[in-house]
Amino acid sequence: MKILICGKGGCGKSTIVALLAKELGARKSKVLVVDSDESNIGLHSRLGMQKPEDFMNYFGGKKLLFEKTRS
Repeated sequence: MKILICGKGGCGKSTIVALLAKELGARKSKVLVVDSDESNIGLHSRLGMQKPEDFMNYFGGKKLLFEKTRS
């Protein structure tokens, strides 16, 4: 099962994602949450986790990724 949550800012997307993830986890489902919102990096706290490393670092950082994809 794949679920995508989207909507305007402040409509409760992060809350819905956190509640769904916790409930599916409690039902013994495997859960992967991907937060791609760079402007609001707070989903980890709703899930009771530590702040993760910036995802762009896996690609060498924003500057390097921009340079590689620019051409």
